[in-house]
Amino acid sequence: MCQLCGSEPRESSAVSRRTLFAAAAGLAVTPMMLGTPAEAATHADAEADLILHNGHVVTAALHGRTTQAIAIRGGRVLAAGPSDRIRRLGGRHTRTVDLKGRAVVPGLIDSHLHQFTSALDRPNVSLLEARSIADVVAAIGTRVAASAAGAWVQARSGWHESLLAEGRLPARAELDPVSPENPVFIPRGGHVATVNSKALELAGITRDTPDPTGGVIVRDANGEPTGVLLERARSLVTPVLPAPPSADQQRRQLRDQMAEHNALGITGVTEPGLDPSQIEIYTRLWHDGEMTTRAHLLWRIAALADVDAAVAAFKPRTGDDMLRFDGLKYLSDGGVEGGFLRDPYQLVPGEQTSPDYHGVQLLPPGGRDELTEMYRRAARHGFQVQTHVVGDAAMDFIVDVLATVHRDTSLAHLRWVLMHLFLPSGPNLAHMRKMGLLASVQDHPVLLGANQVTWWGAERGSRAVPIRDILDAGLLAGGGTDAPVVPPSPLWSLGWMVTRETLKGDVLGPEQAITAREALHLYTLGSAQTQFAEHTLGTLDPGKLADLVVLDADPLTTDPGAIKDLGVTMTVVGGRVVHET
Repeated sequence: MCQLCGSEPRESSAVSRRTLFAAAAGLAVTPMMLGTPAEAATHADAEADLILHNGHVVTAALHGRTTQAIAIRGGRVLAAGPSDRIRRLGGRHTRTVDLKGRAVVPGLIDSHLHQFTSALDRPNVSLLEARSIADVVAAIGTRVAASAAGAWVQARSGWHESLLAEGRLPARAELDPVSPENPVFIPRGGHVATVNSKALELAGITRDTPDPTGGVIVRDANGEPTGVLLERARSLVTPVLPAPPSADQQRRQLRDQMAEHNALGITGVTEPGLDPSQIEIYTRLWHDGEMTTRAHLLWRIAALADVDAAVAAFKPRTGDDMLRFDGLKYLSDGGVEGGFLRDPYQLVPGEQTSPDYHGVQLLPPGGRDELTEMYRRAARHGFQVQTHVVGDAAMDFIVDVLATVHRDTSLAHLRWVLMHLFLPSGPNLAHMRKMGLLASVQDHPVLLGANQVTWWGAERGSRAVPIRDILDAGLLAGGGTDAPVVPPSPLWSLGWMVTRETLKGDVLGPEQAITAREALHLYTLGSAQTQFAEHTLGTLDPGKLADLVVLDADPLTTDPGAIKDLGVTMTVVGGRVVHET
């Protein structure tokens, strides 16, 4: 039975977007409908479906609550406690697993993971292992050799030039010899790309092409494009890139991406910015019971018309515990190379040569007035809005706009989120708390740390993503990765929060490190709070949904430097084992 639609599953091809959105708008799920710990307690004598015992079970991260065993029944936590007591809840049909001292933690929820983008990235060339421009060129050349003449060759976005010996992006002159006829597109994260001459030709980018609003075409000393495109300059290539695969193929790739995330211990994600066609792919996958990670979907908005379209399509906080349509995502500035800063960027030879470059501020056509109305309209309709904000000037601007909206329509109960928070000030954080805003923080410096220092200078680069300050300001926050901008491993992210160590081995801003308990809390109950899901997820209390991860060792007690290397041996979502080594 389709819980959301109230009907038997149908062929996905027969499900129209309008039908899906109408179904989503028709049922608001409340904690009472999903079950409560008190209700579960009445079934304490029922036979468990799954028992994990003889281990170290962390039932609540922040308070360090631990025990030895846990029992699951009907997709929910039945009980947790000493092994001898929990094993008595087993019966003839119970699967019992001896943990042999391994650790169990609540399911890891990434509060900012582009799972759909990661899925589309799957067929592309991986550059994460490249350590020189020669490695990048060789990987691209290998794919060109296996491709038809004239076919596009694209790389995955989850890598970084700081890992290369040269410490920079390859230029078109280096890519051209292995790709004279094949256009090449190499994104890095969501804000930077480098392309070859053929791609520039197809996109019509020449020395006479002006920089687009909010973007930079990097040029050499003679004014010729080098192939490196920053921020919205990337969009000049987008129209000539290959069309996405068929909807059925996208669905298969999304399903496979979920399985890959399950193997990393991920049980849920917030999808930060989808369009209607992508939401439909998710809904079809959910409709046929094929989802293995819970998804909290945000509709991407860039103008007032987008808000109106979302309002017409679905109601906020509707869906079921596996797939929920909940809010909107707005992008206010760029990334490390384009975040909107108060003081100018550093000069970066060959990449950033303007002494007065402050990054890019992204606004709707109507500027501040239109953005204010976008926020106001979303608030009046009860939507959560999550806003991408990187630079300190962007923080100042967005916090001020939100304060204007808050005076008219209180945001306190809507759990609006500011995402990334690279360079927040103390007053910014205080204003956020006063308005009831939440934060989501990611481990960008694991890959982007070198560029933070190079482009922003040592002081700004080192204090970026100040989690200690964010928590000390009393803000609720969720943890995450922003994959595929950085690798999706939650253990890498947890390790970085505790050590502040980058993939290169640098330690940036050690004073902003937090404890392992705090880090695990951000990735469990903290992320659940950003999704309105703390009553059903985030801890392993009786009655809550049985989302958990089995690890080699307890991340709360293991050496902080070893957290990133912990192995995931089992992942359970709603009592269902979705990954097991």
